Amino acid sequence: MGPKQPEGGDARRSPTPPDEQRRRELAEFLRTRRSQLNPERVGLPVRRRRRTPGLRREDVAERAGVSTAWYTYLEQARPIHPSRSVVAALADALCLPDTDRTYLFSLTRHTPPRVAATSTLDPELLQRLIDHLAAPAYCTDAATNVLAWNQLACEVFGDYATRPPEQRNLLRLLFTDPEFAQYLVDRDEYAARVVRTFRDRSNAPLNDPAVIALVEELREHSLHFQQVWDSRELRRADTDTLEAHHPNGRLTFTMITFQDLKPTGVRFTTYLPADLTTVRLLQAIQKHDVV
Repeated sequence: MGPKQPEGGDARRSPTPPDEQRRRELAEFLRTRRSQLNPERVGLPVRRRRRTPGLRREDVAERAGVSTAWYTYLEQARPIHPSRSVVAALADALCLPDTDRTYLFSLTRHTPPRVAATSTLDPELLQRLIDHLAAPAYCTDAATNVLAWNQLACEVFGDYATRPPEQRNLLRLLFTDPEFAQYLVDRDEYAARVVRTFRDRSNAPLNDPAVIALVEELREHSLHFQQVWDSRELRRADTDTLEAHHPNGRLTFTMITFQDLKPTGVRFTTYLPADLTTVRLLQAIQKHDVV
Protein backbone atom coordinates (compact mmCIF):
# COMPACT_ATOMS: atom_id res chain seq x y z
CA MET A 1 0.00 0.00 0.00
CA GLY A 2 1.46 3.32 -1.04
CA PRO A 3 2.03 6.29 1.20
CA LYS A 4 -1.02 8.30 2.09
CA GLN A 5 -1.31 11.66 0.39
CA PRO A 6 -1.23 14.49 2.91
CA GLU A 7 -4.34 16.58 3.23
CA GLY A 8 -4.25 19.66 1.09
CA GLY A 9 -1.87 17.98 -1.38
CA ASP A 10 -1.78 18.92 -5.08
CA ALA A 11 -4.78 17.21 -6.64
CA ARG A 12 -4.39 18.91 -10.03
CA ARG A 13 -4.44 16.66 -13.08
CA SER A 14 -1.29 16.41 -15.12
CA PRO A 15 -1.35 18.33 -18.42
CA THR A 16 -2.73 16.50 -21.41
CA PRO A 17 0.11 15.29 -23.66
CA PRO A 18 0.36 17.35 -26.87
CA ASP A 19 -0.35 14.37 -29.12
CA GLU A 20 -3.51 13.53 -27.23
CA GLN A 21 -4.62 17.14 -27.31
CA ARG A 22 -4.10 17.22 -31.07
CA ARG A 23 -6.17 14.03 -31.53
CA ARG A 24 -8.98 15.47 -29.41
CA GLU A 25 -9.00 18.66 -31.46
CA LEU A 26 -9.04 16.63 -34.69
CA ALA A 27 -11.96 14.55 -33.42
CA GLU A 28 -13.97 17.60 -32.41
CA PHE A 29 -13.15 19.41 -35.64
CA LEU A 30 -14.39 16.48 -37.74
CA ARG A 31 -17.57 16.16 -35.68
CA THR A 32 -18.46 19.84 -35.93
CA ARG A 33 -17.80 20.05 -39.66
CA ARG A 34 -19.79 16.87 -40.27
CA SER A 35 -22.74 18.26 -38.31
CA GLN A 36 -22.66 21.51 -40.30
CA LEU A 37 -22.82 19.86 -43.72
CA ASN A 38 -26.31 19.67 -45.20
CA PRO A 39 -26.98 16.25 -46.80
CA GLU A 40 -28.70 17.93 -49.75
CA ARG A 41 -25.50 19.80 -50.58
CA VAL A 42 -23.72 16.54 -51.35
CA GLY A 43 -26.67 14.88 -53.08
CA LEU A 44 -27.89 12.80 -50.16
CA PRO A 45 -31.61 12.54 -49.37
CA VAL A 46 -32.97 14.36 -46.35
CA ARG A 47 -33.74 11.72 -43.73
CA ARG A 48 -36.65 12.12 -41.38
CA ARG A 49 -36.35 11.72 -37.62
CA ARG A 50 -32.65 12.48 -37.59
CA ARG A 51 -31.25 12.71 -34.07
CA THR A 52 -28.33 14.90 -35.09
CA PRO A 53 -27.91 17.48 -37.86
CA GLY A 54 -25.60 17.11 -40.81
CA LEU A 55 -24.09 13.95 -42.25
CA ARG A 56 -23.78 10.61 -40.50
CA ARG A 57 -20.39 9.05 -39.89
CA GLU A 58 -21.10 6.40 -42.50
CA ASP A 59 -21.92 9.13 -45.03
CA VAL A 60 -18.53 10.78 -44.56
CA ALA A 61 -16.73 7.42 -44.58
CA GLU A 62 -18.38 6.37 -47.84
CA ARG A 63 -17.63 9.70 -49.52
CA ALA A 64 -13.99 9.52 -48.39
CA GLY A 65 -13.53 5.88 -49.37
CA VAL A 66 -12.74 4.57 -45.89
CA SER A 67 -14.55 2.22 -43.53
CA THR A 68 -17.07 3.58 -41.06
CA ALA A 69 -15.19 1.94 -38.19
CA TRP A 70 -11.92 3.59 -39.17
CA TYR A 71 -13.54 7.01 -39.49
CA THR A 72 -15.25 6.50 -36.14
CA TYR A 73 -11.83 5.92 -34.58
CA LEU A 74 -10.79 9.37 -35.81
CA GLU A 75 -13.80 11.00 -34.16
CA GLN A 76 -13.01 9.05 -31.00
CA ALA A 77 -9.49 10.51 -30.90
CA ARG A 78 -7.87 7.08 -31.26
CA PRO A 79 -4.10 7.06 -32.00
CA ILE A 80 -4.29 6.46 -35.74
CA HIS A 81 -2.40 8.32 -38.45
CA PRO A 82 -4.26 8.94 -41.73
CA SER A 83 -2.18 9.27 -44.87
CA ARG A 84 -2.03 12.51 -46.81
CA SER A 85 -4.29 11.13 -49.55
CA VAL A 86 -6.89 10.07 -46.97
CA VAL A 87 -6.81 13.51 -45.36
CA ALA A 88 -7.43 15.07 -48.77
CA ALA A 89 -10.34 12.66 -49.31
CA LEU A 90 -11.81 13.62 -45.92
CA ALA A 91 -11.51 17.30 -46.77
CA ASP A 92 -13.36 16.69 -50.05
CA ALA A 93 -15.98 14.55 -48.33
CA LEU A 94 -16.71 17.35 -45.84
CA CYS A 95 -16.61 20.08 -48.54
CA LEU A 96 -14.08 22.02 -46.52
CA PRO A 97 -13.13 25.52 -47.65
CA ASP A 98 -9.44 26.32 -48.04
CA THR A 99 -9.01 27.61 -44.48
CA ASP A 100 -10.57 24.50 -42.91
CA ARG A 101 -8.69 22.22 -45.31
CA THR A 102 -5.37 23.74 -44.26
CA TYR A 103 -6.27 23.30 -40.59
CA LEU A 104 -7.22 19.65 -41.13
CA PHE A 105 -3.85 18.92 -42.74
CA SER A 106 -2.08 20.62 -39.83
CA LEU A 107 -4.03 18.57 -37.27
CA THR A 108 -3.00 15.36 -39.01
CA ARG A 109 0.64 16.46 -39.16
CA HIS A 110 0.77 16.82 -42.91
CA THR A 111 2.07 19.85 -44.77
CA PRO A 112 -1.01 21.78 -45.94
CA PRO A 113 -1.45 21.96 -49.71
CA ARG A 114 -0.55 25.22 -51.32
CA VAL A 115 -3.68 27.29 -51.64
CA ALA A 116 -4.01 29.73 -54.48
CA ALA A 117 -4.92 33.15 -53.18
CA THR A 118 -8.54 33.78 -54.04
CA SER A 119 -11.09 36.39 -53.31
CA THR A 120 -13.34 35.77 -50.37
CA LEU A 121 -16.08 37.88 -51.90
CA ASP A 122 -19.27 35.93 -52.43
CA PRO A 123 -20.63 36.48 -55.99
CA GLU A 124 -24.21 36.34 -54.74
CA LEU A 125 -23.52 39.00 -52.12
CA LEU A 126 -21.84 41.17 -54.74
CA GLN A 127 -24.90 40.89 -56.96
CA ARG A 128 -27.25 41.72 -54.09
CA LEU A 129 -25.15 44.75 -53.17
CA ILE A 130 -25.13 46.02 -56.74
CA ASP A 131 -28.86 45.44 -57.18
CA HIS A 132 -29.56 47.73 -54.21
CA LEU A 133 -27.61 50.66 -55.65
CA ALA A 134 -29.46 53.51 -57.30
CA ALA A 135 -26.54 54.11 -59.67
CA PRO A 136 -24.88 52.12 -62.47
CA ALA A 137 -22.49 49.54 -61.00
CA TYR A 138 -20.65 46.37 -61.92
CA CYS A 139 -17.87 44.07 -60.67
CA THR A 140 -14.99 42.65 -62.68
CA ASP A 141 -12.08 40.34 -61.91
CA ALA A 142 -8.40 40.78 -62.79
CA ALA A 143 -9.12 39.64 -66.36
CA THR A 144 -12.00 42.18 -66.61
CA ASN A 145 -14.60 39.40 -66.71
CA VAL A 146 -17.87 40.97 -65.61
CA LEU A 147 -19.05 39.11 -62.51
CA ALA A 148 -22.09 41.15 -61.49
CA TRP A 149 -24.00 44.20 -62.71
CA ASN A 150 -27.25 46.06 -62.19
CA GLN A 151 -29.93 47.27 -64.59
CA LEU A 152 -28.68 50.85 -64.60
CA ALA A 153 -25.27 49.63 -65.78
CA CYS A 154 -27.08 47.96 -68.67
CA GLU A 155 -28.77 51.27 -69.48
CA VAL A 156 -25.40 53.03 -69.77
CA PHE A 157 -23.16 50.32 -71.24
CA GLY A 158 -25.42 47.61 -72.66
CA ASP A 159 -27.21 44.50 -71.46
CA TYR A 160 -24.57 42.02 -70.27
CA ALA A 161 -27.19 39.30 -69.94
CA THR A 162 -27.78 39.24 -73.71
CA ARG A 163 -24.12 38.30 -74.27
CA PRO A 164 -22.90 34.72 -73.78
CA PRO A 165 -20.99 34.26 -70.49
CA GLU A 166 -17.67 33.84 -72.32
CA GLN A 167 -18.21 37.22 -74.00
CA ARG A 168 -18.89 39.10 -70.74
CA ASN A 169 -15.42 40.53 -70.58
CA LEU A 170 -15.01 44.29 -70.44
CA LEU A 171 -11.99 44.38 -72.75
CA ARG A 172 -13.49 41.98 -75.26
CA LEU A 173 -16.78 43.87 -75.33
CA LEU A 174 -15.10 47.25 -75.80
CA PHE A 175 -12.84 46.11 -78.65
CA THR A 176 -14.98 43.52 -80.46
CA ASP A 177 -18.60 44.60 -79.88
CA PRO A 178 -19.32 48.04 -81.40
CA GLU A 179 -22.80 48.14 -79.86
CA PHE A 180 -21.44 47.87 -76.32
CA ALA A 181 -21.06 51.24 -74.53
CA GLN A 182 -22.26 53.04 -77.65
CA TYR A 183 -23.87 55.81 -75.56
CA LEU A 184 -20.54 56.97 -74.10
CA VAL A 185 -19.47 60.44 -75.21
CA ASP A 186 -15.88 59.31 -75.86
CA ARG A 187 -16.00 55.55 -76.14
CA ASP A 188 -12.46 55.18 -77.50
CA GLU A 189 -10.95 57.14 -74.62
CA TYR A 190 -12.94 55.11 -72.09
CA ALA A 191 -11.71 51.88 -73.73
CA ALA A 192 -8.12 53.13 -73.56
CA ARG A 193 -8.56 53.93 -69.87
CA VAL A 194 -9.77 50.40 -69.21
CA VAL A 195 -6.69 48.96 -70.94
CA ARG A 196 -4.27 51.14 -68.97
CA THR A 197 -6.01 50.32 -65.69
CA PHE A 198 -6.12 46.62 -66.56
CA ARG A 199 -2.38 46.58 -67.14
CA ASP A 200 -1.71 48.18 -63.76
CA ARG A 201 -4.19 46.35 -61.55
CA SER A 202 -2.62 42.87 -61.46
CA ASN A 203 0.04 40.54 -62.85
CA ALA A 204 -2.54 38.52 -64.77
CA PRO A 205 -1.22 39.69 -68.20
CA LEU A 206 2.16 38.22 -67.24
CA ASN A 207 1.28 34.90 -65.61
CA ASP A 208 -2.32 33.93 -66.42
CA PRO A 209 -2.44 31.90 -69.68
CA ALA A 210 -6.07 32.81 -70.32
CA VAL A 211 -5.36 36.53 -69.94
CA ILE A 212 -2.22 36.31 -72.09
CA ALA A 213 -4.31 34.64 -74.81
CA LEU A 214 -6.98 37.34 -74.49
CA VAL A 215 -4.39 40.09 -74.98
CA GLU A 216 -2.99 38.37 -78.08
CA GLU A 217 -6.48 37.90 -79.48
CA LEU A 218 -7.35 41.57 -79.00
CA ARG A 219 -4.01 42.74 -80.44
CA GLU A 220 -4.78 40.81 -83.63
CA HIS A 221 -8.41 41.91 -83.77
CA SER A 222 -8.20 45.60 -82.90
CA LEU A 223 -5.63 48.15 -84.07
CA HIS A 224 -6.84 50.52 -81.34
CA PHE A 225 -6.20 47.94 -78.63
CA GLN A 226 -2.79 47.11 -80.14
CA GLN A 227 -1.74 50.77 -80.10
CA VAL A 228 -2.87 51.36 -76.52
CA TRP A 229 -1.39 48.08 -75.27
CA ASP A 230 1.95 48.58 -77.00
CA SER A 231 2.25 52.09 -75.56
CA ARG A 232 2.63 50.40 -72.15
CA GLU A 233 0.94 53.30 -70.43
CA LEU A 234 -0.37 52.58 -66.93
CA ARG A 235 -3.28 54.17 -65.14
CA ARG A 236 -4.36 54.06 -61.53
CA ALA A 237 -7.46 56.00 -60.55
CA ASP A 238 -10.06 55.47 -57.85
CA THR A 239 -12.31 58.19 -59.23
CA ASP A 240 -13.04 59.60 -62.67
CA THR A 241 -15.69 61.27 -64.80
CA LEU A 242 -17.86 59.57 -67.40
CA GLU A 243 -20.43 61.08 -69.76
CA ALA A 244 -23.06 59.32 -71.84
CA HIS A 245 -25.69 60.35 -74.40
CA HIS A 246 -28.63 58.23 -73.23
CA PRO A 247 -31.90 58.32 -75.24
CA ASN A 248 -33.47 60.01 -72.19
CA GLY A 249 -30.79 62.72 -72.05
CA ARG A 250 -27.16 63.44 -71.23
CA LEU A 251 -25.78 61.62 -68.16
CA THR A 252 -22.73 62.71 -66.20
CA PHE A 253 -21.16 60.41 -63.63
CA THR A 254 -18.39 60.38 -61.06
CA MET A 255 -16.78 56.95 -61.06
CA ILE A 256 -15.73 55.33 -57.79
CA THR A 257 -13.87 52.02 -57.61
CA PHE A 258 -12.79 49.64 -54.85
CA GLN A 259 -10.46 46.76 -55.58
CA ASP A 260 -9.63 43.58 -53.70
CA LEU A 261 -5.86 43.46 -53.21
CA LYS A 262 -5.63 39.69 -53.73
CA PRO A 263 -4.45 38.30 -57.09
CA THR A 264 -8.01 37.74 -58.32
CA GLY A 265 -8.38 41.50 -58.16
CA VAL A 266 -12.15 41.75 -57.90
CA ARG A 267 -12.96 45.36 -58.72
CA PHE A 268 -16.19 47.12 -57.74
CA THR A 269 -17.08 50.11 -59.91
CA THR A 270 -20.04 52.44 -59.54
CA TYR A 271 -20.96 55.63 -61.34
CA LEU A 272 -22.56 58.18 -59.07
CA PRO A 273 -24.69 60.95 -60.61
CA ALA A 274 -22.52 64.06 -60.89
CA ASP A 275 -25.38 66.56 -61.23
CA LEU A 276 -29.08 66.97 -60.50
CA THR A 277 -30.03 66.36 -64.12
CA THR A 278 -28.43 62.92 -64.05
CA VAL A 279 -30.14 62.13 -60.73
CA ARG A 280 -33.54 62.92 -62.22
CA LEU A 281 -32.86 61.02 -65.43
CA LEU A 282 -31.78 57.91 -63.52
CA GLN A 283 -34.92 58.13 -61.38
CA ALA A 284 -37.03 58.33 -64.52
CA ILE A 285 -35.21 55.35 -66.07
CA GLN A 286 -35.76 53.28 -62.92
CA LYS A 287 -39.46 54.14 -62.80
CA HIS A 288 -39.81 53.11 -66.44
CA ASP A 289 -38.09 49.77 -65.71
CA VAL A 290 -40.43 49.12 -62.76
CA VAL A 291 -43.47 49.81 -64.89
